[in-house]
Amino acid sequence: MSQADEIGQPARPWWRLSTGSELPAYVNTIYSLILTLVLIAVLILAIGANPWEAAKAIIEGSLIEPFFLGQTLMIGAILALTGLAAALPFTSRLWNIGGEGQMFAGAIAAVFLGIELPSGTPRPLFVVIVILGSFIGGAIWGLIPGALKAFYGASEIVTTLMLSFVAVFIANYIISEVWPDPFSQKTISIAENAKFPVIWKDATVDISVVIAVLAAALAWLLMAKTSLGFSIRAIGANVNTARLAGVRTKQVTLLTFMVAGGFAGLAGGVAVAGIFDDLDINFSSNYGFIGIAVALLARLKPPMIIPAAFLFAMLRVGSNSLQASADISPSLGDIIVAVFVILLMVTGVIRFRYAQNVSD
Repeated sequence: MSQADEIGQPARPWWRLSTGSELPAYVNTIYSLILTLVLIAVLILAIGANPWEAAKAIIEGSLIEPFFLGQTLMIGAILALTGLAAALPFTSRLWNIGGEGQMFAGAIAAVFLGIELPSGTPRPLFVVIVILGSFIGGAIWGLIPGALKAFYGASEIVTTLMLSFVAVFIANYIISEVWPDPFSQKTISIAENAKFPVIWKDATVDISVVIAVLAAALAWLLMAKTSLGFSIRAIGANVNTARLAGVRTKQVTLLTFMVAGGFAGLAGGVAVAGIFDDLDINFSSNYGFIGIAVALLARLKPPMIIPAAFLFAMLRVGSNSLQASADISPSLGDIIVAVFVILLMVTGVIRFRYAQNVSD
């Protein structure tokens, strides 16, 4: 059973290499990347800058020096986790747009545990508690839209998005009223033993990268080897057929949102215990929303989440060097990401065409 049954094959526009079945997906992906580079080069020329200098700045600012490579790996870990938070529900035709809020929920849980637990707690135990706590925090936040969808038919697009604003509001309250830092808009630091151990000192890379890789592996095992994963894929292919086969769609909806929220919550835990050591008001640069693009580029396949996340992290981190190296606004990185995703859809790499159901 395929993940998505296409409805017919429309006439192929001139700009598409294939409809998705004639050539491997990676060929269209490379084609989309080339188109993106061409369009961005034209844009850079239009504003009077040098495209080569911009490309050089992004590569050097994200890969060459150990520190920059470390930043790319750490941001990539966050994006991989938020990508998983989008990929699992999307596979089941559930649209989790609230990875940002679930990430904030996980970050709130991580900072609560990192501050309130005894600072003398052994580090291995402390770190495990923070990891589990951030996962549970995100899972609880994901459970809310899951329950609203399963039992009341509420649009998960609306509920997940609106809950993101609620989570940000709670985080702002915690930063300003509960554990405020007297000198900046963030909380006080978590306990030293709650911080993730560093595994590459020169690049300041900690176990966050390992957590992201393990999470992707667990997501693959879940989807490929468990009954829950089969149910998720079955609902995505055809919900009515899944019901006739005995799949309990309400329970699957709840579990899917909980697991997805847990992955996003882990991203928040990584940000708190792995990068910032506190809850900063600006700790997320829309990582929850970029995770959606990561999931789409990976075609909702957990093993492909890691390289897709690394690519987007490279663009985000490398764009920070554009101002100094090429006299271009760092926001060009966001433009590149947006154009790339749009062209992936235009060229057919990203496709969402499901078989029609008799009823929902």
